[in-house]
This record gives sequence, C-alpha cells and structure tokens, in this order.
Amino acid sequence: MKQYRTTIISVIVIAAAVAAFFIISSVVNKDGADAGQPTATPETEESEKMFDINDISDILRYECNIVDDIVLEYENGEWTCPSYTDLVLNSSSISISLNVVRESMAVPVYEGDITAEVYDTYDISRDKYIRITLKDGSTYTLRFGMQKPGTHSYFAVIDESRKIYLVTDTYRNNLTLTKENLLQTRIFNFNDPGKIRHVDVSRSGEPFFSLTADITGEARTWAMNYPLERAGNDTHIEEIMTAITSLYTKDYIEGDCEDLSVYGLDVPYYEITVTDNKGAQTLSLGSKVPSGDAYYCTFGSSGGELVNNVFSIETTYLTFIDDNVVKYMDTYIFSELYTVLETAEINISCGGVNETYTLGFDIWDDGEQLYFNGQAVADDNTQIRAFRKINTAIYSLDIVGIDDEPAEKGERLISVVYKLNTGETVTVEGFRRDETTMYLYKDGEYTGGYEHIRQITGSVDGYGVIGTIENYKTVSGMN
Repeated sequence: MKQYRTTIISVIVIAAAVAAFFIISSVVNKDGADAGQPTATPETEESEKMFDINDISDILRYECNIVDDIVLEYENGEWTCPSYTDLVLNSSSISISLNVVRESMAVPVYEGDITAEVYDTYDISRDKYIRITLKDGSTYTLRFGMQKPGTHSYFAVIDESRKIYLVTDTYRNNLTLTKENLLQTRIFNFNDPGKIRHVDVSRSGEPFFSLTADITGEARTWAMNYPLERAGNDTHIEEIMTAITSLYTKDYIEGDCEDLSVYGLDVPYYEITVTDNKGAQTLSLGSKVPSGDAYYCTFGSSGGELVNNVFSIETTYLTFIDDNVVKYMDTYIFSELYTVLETAEINISCGGVNETYTLGFDIWDDGEQLYFNGQAVADDNTQIRAFRKINTAIYSLDIVGIDDEPAEKGERLISVVYKLNTGETVTVEGFRRDETTMYLYKDGEYTGGYEHIRQITGSVDGYGVIGTIENYKTVSGMN
C-alpha cells in the first residue's frame, strides 16, 4: 500500500509544481488515467453535496431498485411505500434516512456529456438506479458503476447534472435504502450530526482511541487525543462519523436483560461513545450471533435508558471498527509547503549508503530555481520530476504504526533537516526499531510511532529516498 500511496503523491506534486506549491496526499491510484478521464479520489479533492435539496420536505418521491424495489411517496403529511403496502413504516426512520441521502457528499471527477461510451467505460448500470423527485418537478437519477481499483470508492453518475462522482462505500450504502431502513431503529439519534464534538472508542474494556472536534470554524476539524495527541485526518474521521450516525439495529433480541454476559456484553468487544452539545450516547458490541453476520448490542444515552435491551447489528456496517487507529490521525511528521523552504539536508546511513545530500529551493514571485548538492536543476521536465520525487520520498516519512518510546535510541538510519525561509529548522530522524522498521523523532522528541525502513531503501518506483536520489543522479547525468 505504501507504494500505491506514494506514487499518487508524486502525481499531485508534479501537477502542483505548475502552480508553485507542494502538498502531501495519501491516495491509492498507481496507474493514473488518460487525460480528460476521472482521476480524483475522495482523499485528494473537495467533496460536494450530490443533491441540491434544502430540506427533506422538498422530496416528493424516492425510488431505489438496487436491493429492494423501494418506492416512497409523501402524501397528506406522511410517507407511504406503494411497493410494499404491507409494511408498517417507521416515519422517523424514513425521515432520518432521507436526511442522510440529502446530505450525501461525493467528489466530482468529470462533468460533460454522459455518453454510451462513458457508461461502458465505468460500467455504469443502466437498469439499477436511485431516483429522487422533488416537489418542484426536478429529478436526480443516480446510477453506480465500478469500484475504482485500489480504493473503497465507486464511480457514479447523476444523469440530470451530467456529472461523474467518486462515492465512498459508506455513502453508497447510505444512499441505497432497503426495507430494513424503513423499519429499523436508529442507534445514534442526534438531531444534528454536525454538532458531534467527541468520539471515544474502547476495545475489550481498554481505551482504543479518542477524537475531539473543533466546531468553531466554517468546517469541523478533528484532533486525536489518544493513543497519540496529533491532528486528525478529517477525511477519514468524517467518513466514520457518517458510518456511525447511520447505524440501525437488525433484530430485537431481549428486553431488560439480567445477564449481559450471555451476549458478551458484560465486557463489550467495542464501546463507541459519541457526544454532542446535549449529551453522550453509547453503543456496546458483544459477541457475534450464531450465524456470524451480526453483533449483539446495547445502546442508549448517558442516562442509560436502553442499556439492558439487547439488539443485533449487522457486521457489514461495522467494518470500520477493525481499521488501524493510525487511519484517524495526521501521520506526516513534516508537511509544510516546499515554498517555505530554503534547504532540506538528507543524511543517510542505511542500505549500504553513508552520504549527505542537500536540496535547495530559491523561490520568487514568478519563478523558482531548484538545487541538488548546490548544483542547479536544469529547466527540464524529466529532471524536475525526478527532483520532486526526492521531495515526495522524504515528506513520506510518516507514522505507519504506534509504539511506546524506546528506552534508548538505536542506530540512526536517516535525518532530514528542513531549513525554512524564516530561519527556523525542523529535524526529522529515523532510528532503528528492528530489521524492517524505525522509530521516528521530530526535533529530538519521539513522535509516538514508527515507519518502514523501506521508505529509505526502496526503489524509485516505491518512492524510497535512496531510489529517488539515484534516479535523479541518473537522469541529470551525475552518475
């Protein structure tokens, strides 16, 4: 995965060179795409609302034939389901589900004529769709296509807006209403999920991770409080927020249970506590049901009204609980724009290399000159791209796993000293942890995590530091 991630980082860096900035990203797309074709992923571009719907009261009809043939119509102040007239509908669940649909976000990657060739290229379904009809007569017809290789996102088309989007699997599930969505009980019942400010997760009775939101700005931003104190990865955290606040029960198991241990709920496998400005709500997961496709669970507010009522919840909607906690933090040790740099000095004692290299940056209003070991980089796209791959490699020294600080530092394998144009310096160092990993330090302080040594020793294709340096020396004629 490191190779895929760092490869697309380089693509972004090359594009950014034209606009004179350098940024780090962690997307998964090795091969790229032809010009004029969708290339973005939800981690690299800004999401937008898929539907211009101000309120669910604007919706007249919802149709979805992807799983069940769901038709919802709003008549005389209430929702009906003409396709399943025998269902006793939960109007609150319908309203919540449609509100999630209304707020769904995706990354636009193409706008233009949606031709038959486009349908075929992205395997867009012609017969399966979600159609939303508004009271003003306008409609949205959403069709899903293939999964983008190496990601958890799907191409999708909205016929009327002539756009192709990348939709995460979480949003894809939320958009696809089924009979169960019309009947089941919503677990986290927040009036405004945007006001959620804390998420605390424990596993087998021990703290697992804790997140805090800053909701004072235009957009909610996140920080991790435990197991490390770091800035949060807003994209991934907002995805887990969508997943958590869209959870429904599957079956009702037992009311007022006297022995929660029967269901593995005396010491829950997971506890997820979500807090907004009015209070906290907790979901506890116990053992799996005999069929293995659901967990036993209890849930309720901080008052605990429902804590002894046992339900089940499908495992399909809880895949996020097995994610590496690193996913929810900003893992990069140094990620400032290269335009603030004067130099970056790289000292390597690893992989048979014991050398020091210096990258130089001379930036002015309408141009720049780059340097390698004091020698100007030629005004040649091949050499400039090779130089920027070195930048990508050293910026990609990031946390891939969490560990306690060692009692003693081992062998130093790499140091990168960034000198900013303000005169300040920032030093990133890697010290051997074992044969394949190294502890990471910033300005002498332990960061709390480690990185793969292959980030130093890897080839140019894997964006190893040594590999990218050797590649630049080759294309510039220094070898």
